[in-house]
Amino acid sequence: MINGVVHNFAEHALYDGLFLMRDEETGTFWDHITGEAVYGLKVGTILEVSNLLYSRAGQVLLNNPNALIVLSDRNLRSDEDMGLTSLLSRVNGELSEMFSSTVDKEDDRLPTMEMGMGIWNGEAARYYTYERVMEADNAVLDTFQEKRTLVFLDPSTYVLSSFYVDADSMWWNDRILRLDNGQYIMGSILYDSNGSRAKAVRPLQIFTRWYGFALTFPDAEIYGNGK
Repeated sequence: MINGVVHNFAEHALYDGLFLMRDEETGTFWDHITGEAVYGLKVGTILEVSNLLYSRAGQVLLNNPNALIVLSDRNLRSDEDMGLTSLLSRVNGELSEMFSSTVDKEDDRLPTMEMGMGIWNGEAARYYTYERVMEADNAVLDTFQEKRTLVFLDPSTYVLSSFYVDADSMWWNDRILRLDNGQYIMGSILYDSNGSRAKAVRPLQIFTRWYGFALTFPDAEIYGNGK
């Protein structure tokens, strides 16, 4: 929606190794992470963005019991393909020439294809590498923009996820992540101590490779490395 009018978007370009979206109505190119118009008639406009989270069908139904689920008899990925070992085996790849040729200068503080969770609030941004979160028993509590922030490896999707929380410590109970305020996370859903769904607030976040996040947010901090 741009000024209350529906526009149609599609991938139309590469810049800094990332796809740019272009709307058919004005021909403007948009950054798909920040929602900012970067070239064209709408430069100066920033669209409201929200999180696009990795989910499995069971999680979708927990969040929206009446959701329609489309099933296919052509299973493209087995459970083994979706597992943690398979994901990590794909981390250390290389950026193809088609993408790398659009990059002027990379941020070399981390390897190009490092996987992790990037969170941001305005121009402030921080990146949590997959490896560092795993080293911390698959969950870290941090303070980002004066808010207590939890970043954890979701055992139901094998990707990193993040919540704002009111807690000072956490521990795993099998596949349930428990917080010292009585709340707990199960299946990427935050629950109160009585087992009811809690009102969850998440930072803007994206599970992505380092090069793209760093080029989008040049001053991004790296968790555990200082600025």
